[in-house]
Amino acid sequence: MNIFVMRHGQAVSQASTDALRPLTEHGEEEVCHMAQWLAQQVASFDRVLVSPYVRSRQTWQQVSRFIPGTRIDFCDELIPNADADITASLILAYADVEQSQNLLVISHMPLVGFLVESLCPATMAPIFVTSGVAKITLEKGHGGLFNWLEGPHSIRPHRPRPWPLCGSMG
Repeated sequence: MNIFVMRHGQAVSQASTDALRPLTEHGEEEVCHMAQWLAQQVASFDRVLVSPYVRSRQTWQQVSRFIPGTRIDFCDELIPNADADITASLILAYADVEQSQNLLVISHMPLVGFLVESLCPATMAPIFVTSGVAKITLEKGHGGLFNWLEGPHSIRPHRPRPWPLCGSMG
């Protein structure tokens, strides 16, 4: 099973509550950029788990323009300061019951970093930029393997180079 953990896009700094902060225009653009890149690697998500906060819901709306999801759930276990071990248990339960191939989680810092650490005990909690996505491969009985973490400013296209790699300039 592949688990994709995504931080929401850039949000406005002020709203009446943290839960009501929407994405900025830049946040929508960076989410679209990441979704287009991610669509080259995954055709669809069997299950999508989304924080109920506005910015996370909007992030899923943008991602779903490029990658469909079969079942979407909005989970209180995905708010920013939720317990990562409880959230990891929820994800593992979905993995056991459904035999999903690709699962997407959209949430917030610091939870997304701690969630990676909880699912992959040999990995320290990474820092996610807005719209950052981590991929974890989960094998039954072996725990999670942290594959990568990419953000909208660091992603590299998945296309062949038009020139050969050079060993030296001299």
